[in-house]
Amino acid sequence: MSMQIQVAPAAPSAGGAAFHEILIAAGIAAVPVLFFGWVTLRERTGHTTLVGRLADWAAAFSGVPRWLALPVVLGIVSVLSAGLGVWWDVPIHMQNGRDPGPLANPSHYPILLGLLGITHSGVLSMALARDPLPRHTVRIAPGWRVPLGSLIITLAGLIAVTGFPLDDFWHRIFGQDVTEWGPTHVLMIGGAVTFVLGVPVLLAEAAQVSAPLTRGFLGRLLGTGAIAFCGLPFAFLMEFDLGLPQFPAATQFIIFAFLMAWIGISARLWMGPGGALIVLVLYWAAHGVLFLAISALPDVLVARFLLAAPALVLIELVAAALQPKRRDQPFLFAIVSGLLVGSLGMYGEWLWSKHFMPLPQPFPSSSLPLLLTTSTIAGVGGSLMALWLSSRVRIIGSSTPPASHASLPYRGYGLAGLLTFVVLMGVFGVQRGGPEHHAVITYADVTGGRTDCTNATNRCEAVVTARFTDGDPAADATWFYAMGWQGSPRGATNVPEDPQAHVPGVVRVRMLPTGRTGEYRSEHRLPLYGPWKTLLRLHRGTNEMMAIPLYMPDDPAITSDRGRLIQVADGGTATLRFEVPLMQRERRDDVPTWAFEAATIAVMGLWLTVLLGYGWCYNRAAAPLDARRRKERDTTD
Repeated sequence: MSMQIQVAPAAPSAGGAAFHEILIAAGIAAVPVLFFGWVTLRERTGHTTLVGRLADWAAAFSGVPRWLALPVVLGIVSVLSAGLGVWWDVPIHMQNGRDPGPLANPSHYPILLGLLGITHSGVLSMALARDPLPRHTVRIAPGWRVPLGSLIITLAGLIAVTGFPLDDFWHRIFGQDVTEWGPTHVLMIGGAVTFVLGVPVLLAEAAQVSAPLTRGFLGRLLGTGAIAFCGLPFAFLMEFDLGLPQFPAATQFIIFAFLMAWIGISARLWMGPGGALIVLVLYWAAHGVLFLAISALPDVLVARFLLAAPALVLIELVAAALQPKRRDQPFLFAIVSGLLVGSLGMYGEWLWSKHFMPLPQPFPSSSLPLLLTTSTIAGVGGSLMALWLSSRVRIIGSSTPPASHASLPYRGYGLAGLLTFVVLMGVFGVQRGGPEHHAVITYADVTGGRTDCTNATNRCEAVVTARFTDGDPAADATWFYAMGWQGSPRGATNVPEDPQAHVPGVVRVRMLPTGRTGEYRSEHRLPLYGPWKTLLRLHRGTNEMMAIPLYMPDDPAITSDRGRLIQVADGGTATLRFEVPLMQRERRDDVPTWAFEAATIAVMGLWLTVLLGYGWCYNRAAAPLDARRRKERDTTD
């Protein structure tokens, strides 16, 4: 085998995209922008368009306003496209490393088109907005008022699409951060998965104008489906689902408990009996489609997923016991459900992880007190969100507005729930370093009968033993395992397969204690050659994340010291060090830390502003009529 396996033959850029590729992507984006801009201009100036006629037909067929029927269909199709792209894109980066260019990755096309579709579903809803309109609207221009649900969808789409150019700008300044939770990635994925928050509002606003489809059992069923899809932020758990998490274990428990409590309780309060089970069916349907679609692609790592059944069944059981509707006890029902979702529900997920989730799961039982404590608090935060959201949707859908702001129930609950989540993630979701430890590394069963893989020019793997010389930092670890990733870039061949994943480019192997204090041996051989990046990963306590790099190739596209060859010889001593610079070695180290932190805060602040904007839309849509509007309504009546 040629020396090209040692360093990827054509190292992709570790910064932004080439200018010609930016122009091509801008050209692709310009097509829907210009088309929907033309439709909006024609519709708002009173002209008939084919899209408008199609919206009128959909409205007549479904019995809902034209500003709901067609835009929501476009939005759902678009988010499915983007979801397929993300579930395809993230694993191939884990397997192959960086792209030669954004247009060379086929998964980027459904993502880009999906985000553009999501944005323009909101734009289309605003363009089609004409009477009958809900009682509360937002004035865009003279004679042009739009429903609040349309505004939520448009905001979500805009923040998602804005993430694309910001992501390239970010890479040019700071280098690439190959994690799903990078600040600009949060903008793109977060915008895509929160567009659905506008759908329950749009359905409820349609109920105000006597849309038959939004009434009765069918209306409750549609509303429940809309609430269920508000759980799409489970997309942020993909790194755990793929077995390469870069953030502390507690974040998985926090995110999932918060979402299950929020969405499950909301659906049960809205639908009544069976509401949480509808969420379960749609959760499994969404994951099932993604699982089968990605499984059909050749050599792509397939994400696993948490069960969701323990939490959602518990919600139904609590509701059956407390009868929240009949006894008018939604607060007690929600809080008890949130506590059980975060404790018993997440314990059930831990049991499920033993059988279905990839390494480094299941987390050891010794870590459960911390993990279940954080998830229980998150479950209560989700229950507060559920009380707020379900009450707002119910008020928005009522034909009678509330008498005053004081009569609005659960004021401040949504903000309290959001702050609970933000504080938990701020405390437990930030990776931190720990004390350095040293380990002697030895190799056995090396490919080809070698002593080690130093200077190997072809495939070389070994069973690795690590003996810590200063204590046993892995004794109480949340995880300690070996991981090789990005071992299959274009042009590389003859790479090992992960026994769990059956795809090239990713290896996850248990580190088993040998019986000697502080000594661990890999269960299988590890790749120590070519394009592989192979680490021993250690996670302790709340958020201490350290690693021992065994092998990392020289990367000529990375000009800093982070990109130089790392190779531990047989009998050599390696240092346990902070993991982030190793996992994200493409990030530039010549940019001041304060600049990176300030940019991160700015981007995340923009995202939190958008979330608060969603909350304002919900509260505005549920607000009482002001004196002028009450007088107009009384005169009309």
